[in-house]
Amino acid sequence: MLVLMATASFAAAADDAFPAPMFPESGAFCVVVHTPYRAEALKTLGVQWVRVNVRWRNAEQEARGNYLWDGPDKLLNYYLDHDFRVMCILTMEHICPLYADDKDNKDVVIDAIANWAGAMAKRYKSKGILWEIGNEPECFPMDGYWTDPKTYAAMARKAADAIKTADPEAKVAALSVAWFDRGFISGALDAGLLEDGNVDVLSYHGYHRRDMAPESGLAEDVAWMREQIQAYAPKGTPVITIDSERGYAIVDFLTPKHWGSWRNLTYSESEQAAYCARHYLETIFLGVEVAVWYKDMNGESAYSLYYGTDEDPRGLRPMGHVFRNLAALLPENPKLLHNDKYTVSLTDPPDNVSAPDGQLSVRTFLRSYLRQGESGGQLIIAVWNPIEAFDGKILDNRKRIGEHFYEAWRAVSPDDQVEIATQVRVTGLSADKVKAMARYDLLAETTDTARTPIAFETKDNQLLSPELAVGPMSTVLVIDLE
Repeated sequence: MLVLMATASFAAAADDAFPAPMFPESGAFCVVVHTPYRAEALKTLGVQWVRVNVRWRNAEQEARGNYLWDGPDKLLNYYLDHDFRVMCILTMEHICPLYADDKDNKDVVIDAIANWAGAMAKRYKSKGILWEIGNEPECFPMDGYWTDPKTYAAMARKAADAIKTADPEAKVAALSVAWFDRGFISGALDAGLLEDGNVDVLSYHGYHRRDMAPESGLAEDVAWMREQIQAYAPKGTPVITIDSERGYAIVDFLTPKHWGSWRNLTYSESEQAAYCARHYLETIFLGVEVAVWYKDMNGESAYSLYYGTDEDPRGLRPMGHVFRNLAALLPENPKLLHNDKYTVSLTDPPDNVSAPDGQLSVRTFLRSYLRQGESGGQLIIAVWNPIEAFDGKILDNRKRIGEHFYEAWRAVSPDDQVEIATQVRVTGLSADKVKAMARYDLLAETTDTARTPIAFETKDNQLLSPELAVGPMSTVLVIDLE
């Protein structure tokens, strides 16, 4: 369990801790598309970006340099025509059969990939596509090619150069590491990944957490990545980092969890929904401009935001309601929601207890976001207790035996501090600047019903909320400002 968090929130970091927005006209909400051509279903969710892929082995056929465009044209133009931002993975998980005889000649293979990447960029020039070079190179290494970060970096540099030559306005993402793999990232950067100034984005997948908590380690890892960018990127060349994939599956209660995937598995809809909320709230707080959720609908192991497809009468999962409500509440670019004006704190939360399955303290998370405008704005506050307790049960212990983790959950007792009673306090916000305060229900069936007005008080130039019971699902307050 996490030992982190203070009980005060002022800003994600100093203003110079991360670069200016690269995509100022769009927010963080993106999904991996597994059920294509369902634009209205994604609009219902508030999706702003889609992450799709085109596979090299399918794109180049019959003869070297002969590219088939019907499939990519249909896929990419569909989402562009429906006003989505598009992140397209140039997928090289298998070698193109036309180059099978040269598979040991890395120069030939890498040049072929770069030629294809350049052809893609030329075909869709000036359409604003973010090209992501590969997907999870450690997991899908194309017969061992990408397990070596130096080889990956050599390929990505050539591909990025080809893309920029074909379309100088295009944006290029590289790495797409399957977890926050510092060893692979450092190896690729040491090999000159950023040296040419052609890579605009370094992408990671949020499956890296050290434990089940969706926010654990994220602040430190994003800060580390930004330090690497400052060290390796050419001076004056903006490079940002994004989260290009994260999700949680549901498995049957008490199912053993394999060590390689246990961090991604939950036992209930409520646990899954809470993790979705906390992942996005933490990611947006840190100014990460794009956060990709895995996945839209019709998915294995109940990963999807919809129960089946948009035609399934059950509609959205609880997690889907959370995604939609957050997208409606925080649609701006995360860097434009940076709270640099008000200090937000909690009144004496009793954060001195240990997690049931260990001796580490459970600390309440408090995050704030500021929307400013000519005619007022909003201060949005999120607070949660990351203890693992859902549906009347609390994690008692977790043990690894052989290849699997086994969890034991017990009924919540009166002594378990699942919910913490506290108040939110805002310093420096005078009463005459506050129009209203509301609680925002992330699980609401519609965005129109998410807000419930609540009373507040002010004392010594501090605004105080009513007493709140803060639990594993994020409590969100919206303060409307004059």
